[in-house]
Amino acid sequence: MKEKILVICAHPDDEVLGCGGSLLKHRDNKNEINLVFVFEGSSARYDSFNKIKATKDIQKREEAAKKISKILKAKSISFLNYPNLRSKNSQLLDITKKIEKKINEINPNIIYTHSNSDLNRDHRLCMEMVMTATRPVLKKKIRTILSFEIPSSSEWSYSSFGCFTPNYFENIDYYVKEKIKLMKIYKSEIKKIPHPRSAENILSQSRIAGSQCGFSHAERFQIIRIINQ
Repeated sequence: MKEKILVICAHPDDEVLGCGGSLLKHRDNKNEINLVFVFEGSSARYDSFNKIKATKDIQKREEAAKKISKILKAKSISFLNYPNLRSKNSQLLDITKKIEKKINEINPNIIYTHSNSDLNRDHRLCMEMVMTATRPVLKKKIRTILSFEIPSSSEWSYSSFGCFTPNYFENIDYYVKEKIKLMKIYKSEIKKIPHPRSAENILSQSRIAGSQCGFSHAERFQIIRIINQ
């Protein structure tokens, strides 16, 4: 049976960092891939006098995400475009309703999203809204929900947020090089070593994950929910 995959992430680039290798694997298995980006991911880097630069940066990241979605042969890609790191509590209900609408439209078997222990506020909000939107009521039961880790966010968390505890591993031996190529499409987000989002350290992270499950390279996830129907 072919799977319906829905990735709900905070910013364009999180889909590659968190589960890019797994998505490439889903592509080759001819599973349906859908992408939803909740926040635009750039405006917080600029002050109010640099709106033009912020807008250009947002556009570049959207263009990169669209290019990657074509490589992944994604069926759909959506940008909700809420301002990153600036969302007010009063907006969260509206955002959650939009996420819930996307879930109902796509009706996925598997959802990938963030960990609620990430240092980045948008990541935690995204995960919380996904959990609200996927409460297993009536006929709306998502079979599998997995949270992923994001370099430069998950490992920088601290105890009050808990910590990312992987208990599900995906072998990406044949996909790690292509994952790094995808990440390089986000030119503003791929960094130089020793940054955690450098190509070298993304590769190192996959090696560490692989060493924990008997493969050369892997991606790590934390199981949020699995329902056996």
